[in-house]
Amino acid sequence: MTDRIAQAVRVNAGSNGMLYDPAFAITPALQVFEPAFYAERARPVSAGGRNAAWFVQDQWGSGVLRQYRRGGLVARFNKSHYVWNGAENTRSFAEFRLLQYMHARGLPVPRVVAAGYNRSLFFYRAALITETLPNTRPLASVLKDLSDTVEITALAEACARSIYLMHKANVWHADLNAFNLLVDASNKVWLIDFDKGRQLVMTASLCNDNLNRLKRSLEKVLQQQGLVFWEHLSRFYAKNQ
Repeated sequence: MTDRIAQAVRVNAGSNGMLYDPAFAITPALQVFEPAFYAERARPVSAGGRNAAWFVQDQWGSGVLRQYRRGGLVARFNKSHYVWNGAENTRSFAEFRLLQYMHARGLPVPRVVAAGYNRSLFFYRAALITETLPNTRPLASVLKDLSDTVEITALAEACARSIYLMHKANVWHADLNAFNLLVDASNKVWLIDFDKGRQLVMTASLCNDNLNRLKRSLEKVLQQQGLVFWEHLSRFYAKNQ
């Protein structure tokens, strides 16, 4: 664990803005946040993403491009615009800074490549690029294929450990669900999608709120199997404390 946050490069161009990690040789222009920039080197993410996420490849490597989209009822009349309140308060810049902080502390999150926004009067649109996590699958998909009790228990322990490390670093996840935990080939559990996530003093109440949100997601997707898994996870989480 290094605890050193890489210095981000900031690019301003009129009503547009961009942050990127200089470790990635990305083109410093807002076009990199459009799938058309990558042509055939962009393909839609099939699970999640609200039809606004793509796997992309470029000279700097491979990543996930996500354009911010609203959910719920408000999305019926406003899919992608947010109220402007300064560059550092944009969804993309805030998530960029949070992921950098977490990665510097050695937490299991993807490296963030770049964040951008496009402002129009009192509103803006935003996008983020993170590095691809190879050979990973959503927790929900992995659990559907598991029946061995030993493997399920080991996975529950790995999930609990990753969530505990996040909370110990005083990070609150706004939407901890069965698709925002990714499992790799070595059974390591990664945390993704920190839109609206924040650094907070993680009280027991806030930690339980995160865990209960995951519980509801597991139950919705996997019914009884999900609840059984969550009981294992909850027990292992308590042991970490």
